[in-house]
Amino acid sequence: MKAKISGLILVLVVVFSVPDTFGQQPERDTVSKIHKYVKVEVKGMACPFCAYGLEKQLKKINGAKEIYIDIQKGYATFRVSGKNDVTKEKLDKIVIDAGFKPGNITFSNKPFIKSIPEKIRK
Repeated sequence: MKAKISGLILVLVVVFSVPDTFGQQPERDTVSKIHKYVKVEVKGMACPFCAYGLEKQLKKINGAKEIYIDIQKGYATFRVSGKNDVTKEKLDKIVIDAGFKPGNITFSNKPFIKSIPEKIRK
């Protein structure tokens, strides 16, 4: 009798500890499939205040994360959700509104930089 009760308890524990995922979409296992990466050439940045002004404008993009600005090389990179419809025209306007001249804009499904500093990963 004890063996049957122990077995029943074990079955109940297993059944109720398994998450109910029936009918749900499986999670995607790679970031590159659910995000797109953007690299914007920015002409005219000269100091950290310039970068900060540009960053404030880029944060206005819905879902923009991991914004990284390289002042010396003159570009900004960031990622957005794959569903975000960020366009070249929208990015041109953002860069101009920040007080700079936009250059080449590149979209990718892979990050442009290998390692983003921890403080930027938000």
